[in-house]
Amino acid sequence: MSQNLTRVIVTTDMEVDDMNSLVHLALYLNLLDVQAVVYTASQYHFLGDDVHTLGEVNPHWRTKGRRSYEWPIVPHEPDPLAGELREYRPFPEHWIESLWSNEYAQAWPQLQANADAAGEPPFPTPAQMIERTFVGNVAFEGDVTEETEGSRVIADAIMDDDPRTLWLLSWGGMNTIVRALMSIAERYRATPEWSAVQQRVYRKVRVMGVADGVGQDNSWLDHGRELFPELVFWRVPYMYGGYVDAKMAQPDTLPLFKAPWPEQNLTQGNGPLMARYMLYGDGKVYANEPERFQFGKHARLDWGLEGVPAMQFERGDFMAEGDSMTYIPLLPFGLRGIDDRGFDTLLGRMFLDGHPDASVPATFATIGTPSGDNPNPYLRAYQEDFAARAQWCAHAPAVCSHPAHVVEVTADRNAAAGERVDLTATIVDPDDRGFDAHWDVAVDPSSYAGVQDLSMWQKCTVDTAFIVPSDARPGDRFVLTLAVQTRAERPCTRYAQVALTVA
Repeated sequence: MSQNLTRVIVTTDMEVDDMNSLVHLALYLNLLDVQAVVYTASQYHFLGDDVHTLGEVNPHWRTKGRRSYEWPIVPHEPDPLAGELREYRPFPEHWIESLWSNEYAQAWPQLQANADAAGEPPFPTPAQMIERTFVGNVAFEGDVTEETEGSRVIADAIMDDDPRTLWLLSWGGMNTIVRALMSIAERYRATPEWSAVQQRVYRKVRVMGVADGVGQDNSWLDHGRELFPELVFWRVPYMYGGYVDAKMAQPDTLPLFKAPWPEQNLTQGNGPLMARYMLYGDGKVYANEPERFQFGKHARLDWGLEGVPAMQFERGDFMAEGDSMTYIPLLPFGLRGIDDRGFDTLLGRMFLDGHPDASVPATFATIGTPSGDNPNPYLRAYQEDFAARAQWCAHAPAVCSHPAHVVEVTADRNAAAGERVDLTATIVDPDDRGFDAHWDVAVDPSSYAGVQDLSMWQKCTVDTAFIVPSDARPGDRFVLTLAVQTRAERPCTRYAQVALTVA
């Protein structure tokens, strides 16, 4: 079954928001093939090696060092004295393994039962997840000096015979991923196979979590880019999981990020796994972090940066998942954007970082932008799905919600201007409690010049018809999206998309 799932490797520096992202990801481990979770370093966290300093290992750092928590106002540029550091905000070792063997293990029987009730693939066992957890290049920010267990796992996955795309999700520094690429280059660069190996990497690998070629260190710029200059980093236009979402989420979804909703629907009454999920002011303490970054204690966000005012949050507000936006677009909710960039994902249409794409709107709003002009149409439904999924951790299928699935839908087709196109779908509702369905026009993936005028078109039925506008021109495309939401206290929504192209 895993062979049909999207193939993923996560690298994480174990920032507190990464911990939340891991807890959240655990609820969807049966919908992705997470082949490895790898500890890495970053400008924010590294463990040291008890021998060297940062400057001895990496002279090109980004960290703001101790002044990030000692100075009232923190300069934006890196700390010139950080080269003296032997460690920096070290994350708790074995945290991930402990999560799998304890909280995830306690939730696993109910997660498994609910997956079976939903007709979904099984969840990996706690033992399997422990086996898939590796230590990468954690000693220093940007450290690529040696191969590690984690870097070898990544390199092996890149070079194996699995034909699936390999998504490398960077939740920290790029250094462990870069070390894997360097190892491949060291093996092949001086051989006649080098050009073919480069092309293999370009075809197979997708990187998410890096913007403008820069992750949470400079390792790609310093070491990786010269080896694989055509490697492309992928991005999505809509964010998820920012530290300010409880104040600045888009209007239709803001109540689902503000207290008391996260406590009532996520962390309370859903067992030990969701109890590990941190909210502002909930009393949780992050080991080895200075007071400034203990958001569970004081609910105050203060980076100390000039021009970035401190914010006080309410106890129980959504805190952060800074890296979930790398895997949410990959979830199989029925949107087609992972396979075809002409369609949506849950976080908008994917685009290639650093590669201008005229088909991607330049005016996408982000969750951190207080604007209602262009909200993410899938965000509220996804947050509701998160709540339904959280309940799976501690409750029997009979009291939980499970998504209805679109198992068959009208195929993509050509159509003439003015033509009536019948739309049909077959839906399986495992809970048999009923669902609501509606068709609408997905504005951003459609290319018809008057698509904004169609944005209010909606048919609240599974089987309906769409009339192609009479002024549509050859080549115009209409993407019609079917949304199916279960009738439940914690609803789940799934989708199907159909493309009509004017002949």
